[in-house]
Amino acid sequence: MSQDRLLRLSDYLERYLFEPLEIGDLAAQSALSTRSLQRYFSTQVGEGLVGYLRGRRLSRAAELLLSGHPDILSLALDCQFGSHEAFTRAFSRQFFMTPSEFRHSGTAFHCYRRPVLDEGALTELAAHAQAEPQLHWQPAQTLWGLQSPIGDGGPGSPEFAGTLTRLMDQLTYLFPRQPQRVLMSKEPSLVTKPLMLTVATTAGPGAAPLGLAALPLPANWQATFTLRGSVQQLPVFLYHCYAQWLFHRGWHHADAPIELHIPSPHCNDPFRFTLPVRSTPSPEYRLW
Repeated sequence: MSQDRLLRLSDYLERYLFEPLEIGDLAAQSALSTRSLQRYFSTQVGEGLVGYLRGRRLSRAAELLLSGHPDILSLALDCQFGSHEAFTRAFSRQFFMTPSEFRHSGTAFHCYRRPVLDEGALTELAAHAQAEPQLHWQPAQTLWGLQSPIGDGGPGSPEFAGTLTRLMDQLTYLFPRQPQRVLMSKEPSLVTKPLMLTVATTAGPGAAPLGLAALPLPANWQATFTLRGSVQQLPVFLYHCYAQWLFHRGWHHADAPIELHIPSPHCNDPFRFTLPVRSTPSPEYRLW
């Protein structure tokens, strides 16, 4: 199955996303047997076709909820669920909050959002299939830093960039010769509290200076991923890191901030981020 066929299949899925599609219909569209289509799709995308279709429907439903869609039951039926309850269970498994909670406090910048499979997305996924993240053990440490809440935008948004620049300039004034680290974390409940952006440096002796937050980081394993394409592929990048690698490799997100390695505008280094991971599920962590 060529990439062109996969692109045509993706276009067909998007046009009829809320229709009662059957795997046999999709195989016929691709001129393949059901088994051949499922095997090729899983190889190229990293997720089974049926699971991707369900996740893509839920992702589109999440977008509609953010835009103010008033009727969760109609969304449930559009997504081919037989009841409000079944839709809520599936939605909560994917986004770690109910549809009502997501409509109130969700964000389009979500790690478990299924992207549209266009040419750029398929190229990004193919690149990641050939490159595992770098895993290393990080001992416990403490940082000093400046923190600020951020809205719905991810690392590619103007709001994020403006907040980051402000914090970096302030920390540079306080510690002009020390390297800076950029971290993003969540409060215990995303439903009521925003994501936090932190620009920090290695802590010195004694208490944190006035106006700086002390950020104790626990010892844990860390996986560092590299964005292979442009910043426009961030949703696909996060989909690979969280919904594919984290899930299929048997690791779990540790309850600690992620670290963003944002390249200087004067160099061509790629965007990377470091995800704290653990071999067993965290008893208190709710993925965002």
